Amino acid sequence: MSEILELKNVSKQYGETKVLDNINFKINNNEFFTILGSSGSGKSTIIRMIGGFTKPSAGEIIYENNIINDEPIFNRPFNTVFQDYALFPNMNVFDNVGFGLKIKNINKGEIEKKVLDVLAVVGLENFSKRMPQELSGGQQQRVALARAIICEPKIILLDEPLGALDAELRKQMQLFLKEIQKKIQITFIFITHDQEEAIFLSDRIAVLNKHKFEQIGSPKDLYYSPQTTYMAKFFGECNLINCSVINEDSKSVKVSSKFGNFVIPNNATLNRDLDFVYGIRPEEVKLVAKNENSMRVKIRDISFKGSTSTINATNENEDALLKIQNISSNISQSLSVGTYIDVEFNTEFGSIFTE
Repeated sequence: MSEILELKNVSKQYGETKVLDNINFKINNNEFFTILGSSGSGKSTIIRMIGGFTKPSAGEIIYENNIINDEPIFNRPFNTVFQDYALFPNMNVFDNVGFGLKIKNINKGEIEKKVLDVLAVVGLENFSKRMPQELSGGQQQRVALARAIICEPKIILLDEPLGALDAELRKQMQLFLKEIQKKIQITFIFITHDQEEAIFLSDRIAVLNKHKFEQIGSPKDLYYSPQTTYMAKFFGECNLINCSVINEDSKSVKVSSKFGNFVIPNNATLNRDLDFVYGIRPEEVKLVAKNENSMRVKIRDISFKGSTSTINATNENEDALLKIQNISSNISQSLSVGTYIDVEFNTEFGSIFTE
């Protein structure tokens, strides 16, 4: 897959305030690439720099091997979809979608054909005469996307476009965005603060933290192979357990923790007497019958979440907390607060953090 866009050593600051620090990434043609970060992390600044709304303080924005730092907005083959839709309230759907073609002096016949074709793509072919205020939030978002698509950009920039929608409509639009991106085969650069949204939509995700990218990879890479404790906690839930090595052989390492001793595969990074943090996802903590490898914990509370439930449990000294997730029929219907259970870690999917 060929690369279409690169940000190389890009930084941005306003006065003494640092917003982005030495950002580097490459985006592939026809990729759904998501920038994920908490509020104020600099996500929108990246979109604005790519779109040409603001310039980087340092570094290069490279499109198809050409540096475009100084290219004006109208010369960049990108279109932006904003959270507030930015539709013209005095124009109907047809005119909103066709506006970009009209200012390029495309003839009326071609505009009509392209507008109707694009409205069909986004499922609004019967809404061409509606005014924006006569549409639902999801329909307005589709109009904004149609307007971005119609000029056939190479990249569509999506600046938290689903943030103003309610939960159910947001899920519908997530599915729509994923389907439409594959259908029209245009590179999407999407920003969000929602981890589940990023996991569902993206081919790859870049996680922003403290003005830099913490990690870039596929959703599965980031979830199952976090490189830092920040990633483990931010990208999904994760138990982070302080451990020490007791002994080791070529295949396994026995470690101690506040929950008891357990054995993990030897990955050649651990040595005797080394302290480290072990990360294990709540769904990888197994409920078991007591055995020589199990650890006993006490149920502090149970949260019912429909098909799944979560146990918050403590060690026997009640000075360490462990989160366990399982299907509700195994938890909510059979276990109770204050009782003891035995657990094991599915160490095939655990992570080791030594710094």
